Amino acid sequence: MTEQRTKKRILVTYMEAGFGHITTANSIADAIEALHDPNIELIRKYTFKEDPVLLKLEQNFVKEVKWANMFPWHTYIQMAATHILGIHNSLPFVAATVYRRARKRYLKMLEQVRPDIIIDTHFLTSFFATQYRDKIDPHVRVVTYDPDNNVHNWWNIRVDKFIVNCRLAFHDALEHDFTRKQLMIVPFVTRKEIMEVTESPAFYREKYHLPQDRFTVMVAAGGYGRSGMVRVVNSLMKVKHPITVIAICGTNTRLFKRLQKLKAEVAPRIDLRPYEFVPHVYELNRAADVLLTKGGPNAMLDSVLMGVPVGVFYCASPIEYQSMHLFTSILNCGRFLRTSYKIIRWINDCVTNPSILDIYKDAAQEVRRKGNGAESIAKFIQSYDE
Repeated sequence: MTEQRTKKRILVTYMEAGFGHITTANSIADAIEALHDPNIELIRKYTFKEDPVLLKLEQNFVKEVKWANMFPWHTYIQMAATHILGIHNSLPFVAATVYRRARKRYLKMLEQVRPDIIIDTHFLTSFFATQYRDKIDPHVRVVTYDPDNNVHNWWNIRVDKFIVNCRLAFHDALEHDFTRKQLMIVPFVTRKEIMEVTESPAFYREKYHLPQDRFTVMVAAGGYGRSGMVRVVNSLMKVKHPITVIAICGTNTRLFKRLQKLKAEVAPRIDLRPYEFVPHVYELNRAADVLLTKGGPNAMLDSVLMGVPVGVFYCASPIEYQSMHLFTSILNCGRFLRTSYKIIRWINDCVTNPSILDIYKDAAQEVRRKGNGAESIAKFIQSYDE
């Protein structure tokens, strides 16, 4: 017991429900690791991969995300349903019934790790962590980072510290009954590799063998390559100017094969470059003039930090709609392009007059200058409860 407490045990949990949760968890863990604090023991836990019950739950979350990417009404109905038992009662009810077996396995895992601080980036792991604190180990502290740009009904108000990344989310949290003492606001959390990028777009065009003299559009719709990507890529085939189109298909092998066939049909006017899952996708983003994407907060953030304006063509949930509103209407880093006609028109205008993108690039620089919120969280964790 005494030996285990000589260092502060920091547990960072991982759960795939869209890749944004894992990306932000890794970013925070990397920032803590970069402190090189001898008094900290960092533990990264891919718990849902280690237990069959938890793995099945994670797979169901992935299916839910894919379903929402195709049918956004699905998530709107889910969010409306959280009001049936009250916004603070719905998740405890579901956890005690639908997720009962998973909760039991998860609490057993936490009991084996015996952390001092638990850091979560997903609402369910955050809820399980508070249950572990209340039922098993009252000394543990639960810190949750919300990777979204708003606060929905299932974020747990019983955490010790709830961290948000913008003023909109801060005020949203207050409306959801978080206290000011619980709340902490930091800049957007991102990977340290993104903040360290200094190379020009020309450098990455050369690295990935892309034409230097063509207007380049990157299309991405999350790691699953859905959300109307086919529609957007087909729209770009109608742009009247020669362009390069980078299409990130992610884990969608079927889409990748489809675009590989299309590639030969549209050449040479359209230089179509399909890619499957790319670990350093931000490098391709940096090579582009604009990014066309869905309203996922992490994809938009990466693009903005790379200095690349965003065009949002789809929002899979109220969460993504709020994120789109933040990055386009408030931060002014891009535009909402709901229809194929608007996409074609915007790209044609940008090719003809690239200077119209300057206002978005200037706004992106303002976001980048605020720094990486992962470092702020790491410094907070270092001194938390001391």
